[in-house]
Amino acid sequence: MDFRRLVVIEVNEVPRRVLADVAAMGRAPFVKQLLDDDQLVESVVSEQLPREMYPSQTWASLNTGVPWQDHQVWWYGDPKPVAFPLYWQVAARSGRSVGLVNTLHSSPLSVQCTDGDYRFVIPDCFAVDADTMPDRYRPFQELNLRLTRANSRKSDLRSLRSEIGPAVKAMAGLGLSGSTVARLGRLAAQVASGRVPRERARSGQFLILSDVFLRLLTGEAPDLAVMFTNHVAAAMHRYWYALYPDDFGAEHYPIDWVARHRDEIPAAVELLDRFLVRLDEWCRRNERTLVVVSSMGQGPSRDLESDQTHDVVIVDPAAFLRAVGVEIEPLPLVRGSMVPNLTLDCESTNRAVRLAAHLAGVGGGHHRWRVDRVGAVVTLTYGMTVVDPEAVILDGTSVNAAAAGLEIHAVDDHSSGRHIPEGVVAVANSPSFKQPADRQVDYLDFAPAVLDLLGVARLDHHQVPVLQL
Repeated sequence: MDFRRLVVIEVNEVPRRVLADVAAMGRAPFVKQLLDDDQLVESVVSEQLPREMYPSQTWASLNTGVPWQDHQVWWYGDPKPVAFPLYWQVAARSGRSVGLVNTLHSSPLSVQCTDGDYRFVIPDCFAVDADTMPDRYRPFQELNLRLTRANSRKSDLRSLRSEIGPAVKAMAGLGLSGSTVARLGRLAAQVASGRVPRERARSGQFLILSDVFLRLLTGEAPDLAVMFTNHVAAAMHRYWYALYPDDFGAEHYPIDWVARHRDEIPAAVELLDRFLVRLDEWCRRNERTLVVVSSMGQGPSRDLESDQTHDVVIVDPAAFLRAVGVEIEPLPLVRGSMVPNLTLDCESTNRAVRLAAHLAGVGGGHHRWRVDRVGAVVTLTYGMTVVDPEAVILDGTSVNAAAAGLEIHAVDDHSSGRHIPEGVVAVANSPSFKQPADRQVDYLDFAPAVLDLLGVARLDHHQVPVLQL
């Protein structure tokens, strides 16, 4: 039997604790079996970083096998270094067939996924365009990008109907399974009736994503298939307090809020577990190793901002830049990013330097306003004080939010989950996996370990991995 082929599911920011606790509830039987069989270890962020870890940075480190000091990718839109390719790029260039769905740093397709044997590619949800391979999946990618660009704490039934409903119709010819369509219908009904919080609507994106991946995987059967999902991380950031109120030493939310939201993290893990069961069945029939990996984890927030009642989101970048006095023409290109980030490609390092200096001046040292630049790309991490439902403080002055390209959203939850160095690597259907003595592996081991499994030579900058998949 040839197990030198694998399926990798990248589950953003999931720690062992959450998987183990949900498995103990009886909600994740596949994960429980991995734990019982000692097939799960912790991945650990081993490098020294200049600030708190961020997913686009940790995934870049894990998937290139080199530390941030080398690859320099912190934000989603930062330039990707040719000298340090992602492991799936190395595999594709070495004659192994590769398929990708939503994995970070796979966009733009025309740059990241042209050199090598790619059987299907739906780039990450921060892509600058909706290009896919094959092209018939463009409607799905358009949905993926719209949902990401609209990301905020605002989530409601109207957005579920207006985005997911038309997408299901558009994708009907692509073979979206009847069970997925039915589950999307049940989800909409649960949200509409109030049986589950409206934020549960976000899981509809994962339901479609996983269905698309399974169809492409079973149809193309590449040597290496990779899919990324953020749905568990999103639930943990919002609702860690609801599942683990004792972690905080003080009451930040009322009992009824906790009762209403304590099921959000388990429900997200349960969705993942059901998906993994289906994947494992296919992998066993088709001699594939199944790997679940996270580049870091989450734990309780050290500083819960329980007094924050509103979020500000930039919805019209051009209007926002004009409002803060940016006079660079033409205006920079907007790259995909996660709220509260705005990533701008100036296409010139000199223009980027000027823009970064200007935005830093607007922030005036505010602790929720940070400007980073890598080459010609500038990323603004923003936060603004809300004056009233229609106005914010911008550059020391009260301005109309809509006129400045902003939306103000009322929120009733806060980021009670924070990033921690410990993620997971779980392995199923592998005849060669070995549990390290301390049950932890350096996350820089992952890329070279995957190449070892595929029979592809490691690159000179890769370390010799302790991890053996």
